[in-house]
Amino acid sequence: MLIRRVSLVAVLALVASLISLVPAHAWAPSVESSGVPLPGGIYPGSSRYSSAGYYQYAPSIVQTSATQRIIYYCANTVEYVPGSGNALAATHDHVLFNVGTRQQNGSYTWGATQVALRPRLQPGDPHHQPGVPSWAAYHICDPDVVKGRFAYTTPQTGEQVYTWAMFFTAADNNDHGADGRFNVVGVALATSPLGPWTIVASPVIDITEPDYNAAGYGVGQPSATSVDQQGKLLLFYSGLDCAALDAPDPSCDGTSRGTAVRTLDLSDADAPVLGERSFVTTAGLTPEPFLPNSGRFLHNASWAYDPERKSFVVSRDTGALDGNEVQANVEVDRIAGSSIWTGGGVWTVVGQITSAQTGYRWNHNSGLVRGPYGGLAYQRPQDYSGVDVYFATEPGPAAGTTPPWDGYFRYRMFHSASPL
Repeated sequence: MLIRRVSLVAVLALVASLISLVPAHAWAPSVESSGVPLPGGIYPGSSRYSSAGYYQYAPSIVQTSATQRIIYYCANTVEYVPGSGNALAATHDHVLFNVGTRQQNGSYTWGATQVALRPRLQPGDPHHQPGVPSWAAYHICDPDVVKGRFAYTTPQTGEQVYTWAMFFTAADNNDHGADGRFNVVGVALATSPLGPWTIVASPVIDITEPDYNAAGYGVGQPSATSVDQQGKLLLFYSGLDCAALDAPDPSCDGTSRGTAVRTLDLSDADAPVLGERSFVTTAGLTPEPFLPNSGRFLHNASWAYDPERKSFVVSRDTGALDGNEVQANVEVDRIAGSSIWTGGGVWTVVGQITSAQTGYRWNHNSGLVRGPYGGLAYQRPQDYSGVDVYFATEPGPAAGTTPPWDGYFRYRMFHSASPL
């Protein structure tokens, strides 16, 4: 892996020195509802989480053909009984999905909502899943799906080759687990993008991660792109390091989160091989108004590769922050591919999606439409001419309301498309 990495760095550096990025078209996003149905229809919550509704956010979208895309996302199901107590404490993130079929006008009609992954929950819970690892006992969220070739062995099936991997954030407790974990990065495998999914027994990124802070966020929000259309991947995730900020405040205590990247060879998922960790630069990103000295913060990002421009594209959260830790804007940014290997470079801001386009106060937790191997897929796989971004919206609290409010149960997905 080290030899391959060094040679690839040299090649990408040469390419970057000879080829400039293709000039971008003006950012002109169109915004509309995603049309993805809620699992049980609209069911509004009342104040202070006294009853539950349904929510959906953190999508991963795979364009499988010119006429079909599959959307995976974080959502609750129907395990909470209205009026039985604190709805937020009794609500668990699952990964749900829908298959979309393209219509003549370019919109998508979505099929029935299905469950891809469920958390373990506790013994005695009617929805207890004993086959799910204990480190995914409370929430499974932030899916990111990529195609490849991955061998894995279970006692039930023996060794089997899988062709799809779903990375996700898992939490073993709604606060912090007794074993020191909170959020970790796991992976599940399948032979079809429709599942069923087999969760690999151990997390990919766990509490052994340098700077892991069990009292803070931990690690999560994964996004992966394929290197060889087999088992070798680039894995991006939110980590813990002040170096992730390009202008950290002197009081920074090491718990500020940024985006880390590692190579990951998942060819043998029984013994995955992680490369050395580095942090992605934040230079050029829009400053965050809530950070000391308006530092830049790269987290909660969906990654896609654009081979025509030899660059990576991300959609990410940015802008104002509210008491529930969601942000006001979704920003699309681009950087030369060679910068990911060197840790340098400068991002170019392509554009933002804000309340001016959506009519909602908060716009957050986005996912780029990608081809099976993690490349941009504007209208179809291997279409690098634009971006289509799905994201959650939230109307914001009523005047004078202090957190927590019912915004959690009002997350609804929109999408925004624009040529590059």
